[in-house]
Amino acid sequence: MQRWGVPLLGCIPDRPFLGCPALADLERLFDTRLIGGGRHRFRHYRVPDINLVTTSLKRFLENVRQKPSRTLYVSHVTRDDIILGFLGEYTRLKRRGVPFESALILCGRENKYDVCPQILDILKDPELADVPIMIAKMSTHDAMGAMRTLTPKLNIGDNHRVEIAVEHYEPHIDFELLLERTSSPVPLSEEEVMEAATRSSTLGAAAETAAAAAVASTEAVLS
Repeated sequence: MQRWGVPLLGCIPDRPFLGCPALADLERLFDTRLIGGGRHRFRHYRVPDINLVTTSLKRFLENVRQKPSRTLYVSHVTRDDIILGFLGEYTRLKRRGVPFESALILCGRENKYDVCPQILDILKDPELADVPIMIAKMSTHDAMGAMRTLTPKLNIGDNHRVEIAVEHYEPHIDFELLLERTSSPVPLSEEEVMEAATRSSTLGAAAETAAAAAVASTEAVLS
């Protein structure tokens, strides 16, 4: 870079957390909204902690109690047993005063699979309003693939991620050099700014006039 005269403004090491999707990122990805647990919208999940449920209810409950508390489970919408088991585990921990940080994504191709109406009524029960669950109108295979290739973006409402990003980036960027390279060496006066704006407007009008004349000339030839 020195050979080419390109200044090095900074070298930022990787920070895995910044690549962890929040539930809000998944809402945008799947074009959906959380059925419950809206206040946990900016809770983040590591990609390795996204778990596709393909086991029996017994094995699923064993996994829930063994895996990290903040695990994101993906299941098919027709797995009523898994949905009820997930809600049951939430209720069990809530009674004990233990935080429940897992979330559940229910997948099913649109117009082919859907959540059982009775199960949907249970999900909307006020007593379960704090359980993070969302529905993705696609197959579990497509949903898993989409999440693994997702690059989360900074969201102004995600204060935690923004704060960590600022703390992480700031020490590794030469802001003085950045400002030096991006600032005008001689600040423009108000008159110069107005003159530049007028010149730009005049050139734009001239271009429009020339384009209109060209169109009119072409139409005359064709007629």
